[in-house]
Amino acid sequence: MRHSRHVARTLSDDAWQITDAEGQHTARIAGTEHDAIARAHHQLAAYGGGRVFVTDTD
Repeated sequence: MRHSRHVARTLSDDAWQITDAEGQHTARIAGTEHDAIARAHHQLAAYGGGRVFVTDTD
C-alpha cells in the first residue's frame, strides 16, 4: 500500500495542516510550505516512503 500526505494552508498565513489519505489530521506546522512538505515526508519515512500532495490555495 502506497501512503500519502496532503498539505494545505490553514487560515493563518504561516501555518500548514497535514492530513493522511483518509483525511485524518496528522500535524499542524507553523513555518513555510517547504517546512510542511519536509514534515510530511518525514512522517512517510516511517512507512518506507510515499507521496506528498500540496493543495493550491491561490
